[in-house]
Amino acid sequence: MEIYLIVIGKTSTGYSAHCPDVLGCAAVGKSVDQVVANMKKALDLHFEGMAEDGDPLPKPGGVNAYREVMKDLDLDQYFLAHVQINTSHFAALASHS
Repeated sequence: MEIYLIVIGKTSTGYSAHCPDVLGCAAVGKSVDQVVANMKKALDLHFEGMAEDGDPLPKPGGVNAYREVMKDLDLDQYFLAHVQINTSHFAALASHS
């Protein structure tokens, strides 16, 4: 299991999230729980596509990613969460491509 940082922001219709370690992967939801669940699904789909294409999966940035994001984050508008992704499943997919 890998733990990926996600940044969540309030929007006019709920929440949006992105993962600084995985460029181009984002999700939305009406509640915090929903946006986190949707972000986990989005990362799973994103990683599945990367594995099928033979691309290496991005590694989570760990504590340093949190520090880097926090220094530029407007804490009135955004907050941090994380999701756990079982990346071993994608390694198996990549080996069958």
